[in-house]
Amino acid sequence: MPLWLNWFLCKLTKQVINPMTLRRAGTIKSSHAALHHVGRKSGRPFVTPLVAEPVEGGFVIPLPYGEGTDWCRNLVAAGKSTLDLKGETILILNPRVVDMASVQNQVRAAQVRNWTRLGLRGFLRVDRPTSYG
Repeated sequence: MPLWLNWFLCKLTKQVINPMTLRRAGTIKSSHAALHHVGRKSGRPFVTPLVAEPVEGGFVIPLPYGEGTDWCRNLVAAGKSTLDLKGETILILNPRVVDMASVQNQVRAAQVRNWTRLGLRGFLRVDRPTSYG
């Protein structure tokens, strides 16, 4: 993808698509989750809409813009966060960047095909604790 197109799509997503998606992200009727995270430098709270694919023990989150996005860097730096998904608020821990080979046996084959078609190579794997005790 040409650099200018990538820049344009990032701006469009951040300024137009994300605000519209956030209205319903995390609700029962939405396919998007809402990630709550805190800025590494500012300490400000943020909410970012994203896709979180449930897998055994946690979630796989695609990184269409790579691991350098602010939300990804914030989450990795914090080591934990919460995710609103299908009307439930879920604690997530141990975020780590992984590749397709690490997740392809954990998600549905159709999802792997979709991610491959989109050219996705990086993912964030997070754990969901089994208990809060």
